[in-house]
Amino acid sequence: MFLVCSSSVFAGNAGSAILALRAIAEQPYAANATIVELKGEHAEPMPAEWQILLADPSARGGVRLVSVANGVIASESTPLQGYSNVADMPGIRIAEISLDVSSLFQLVQKQAEEAKVGFHWLDYTLRADSATRAPVWTIWLYDQLGSLVGTMGIAAQGGGIVQDIQLPDGSSPRKSDTKKLGGLLGEIGNFTESTARKIGDTTLHVIGTVQELLVGERTIGPKASE
Repeated sequence: MFLVCSSSVFAGNAGSAILALRAIAEQPYAANATIVELKGEHAEPMPAEWQILLADPSARGGVRLVSVANGVIASESTPLQGYSNVADMPGIRIAEISLDVSSLFQLVQKQAEEAKVGFHWLDYTLRADSATRAPVWTIWLYDQLGSLVGTMGIAAQGGGIVQDIQLPDGSSPRKSDTKKLGGLLGEIGNFTESTARKIGDTTLHVIGTVQELLVGERTIGPKASE
């Protein structure tokens, strides 16, 4: 089971986020365009590609969307719908980014383990803070069913915690349950343990039911009411 999980963990790898931003900065249109957002979605723990959004007056609609993997541009588009107020978003200053995705994930994993928040995959978004203009990573954590289990924010310059892990309802996770695991493999482990326990209980229940029918007494497995 662990081997299957570990192979899926590294299925997608878009490489360095900083390298992706630099690849965009070298394009001719970058001279008059502003990088306002970088996204990596469904990361396990690395995304398959980085999606970079630019406010670009030379593009139709003033928006350019570029996909990059391992420093190579995979696709470009100039969407007319789905993006509003892009021109008003503050630009990302690449020189201020010192925390790349590999180190970012290690910080997220450490925080999730301490908070005992298990997760299966992540979404990363890098934007400049509207007030300070400093680049900030926002991270969304999801379980194996795709449900949001937590969010947090980390400074892209220096790696300081901007926002501790919060649960979807805005509360802080409880840390008192010492049995619960956290982090990426913690979610996989919790899911595996729960599934194994349910399978075991079901098997024991069947055996106990047969025993009860034959001898009139159940000493094996949980009863139906349990």
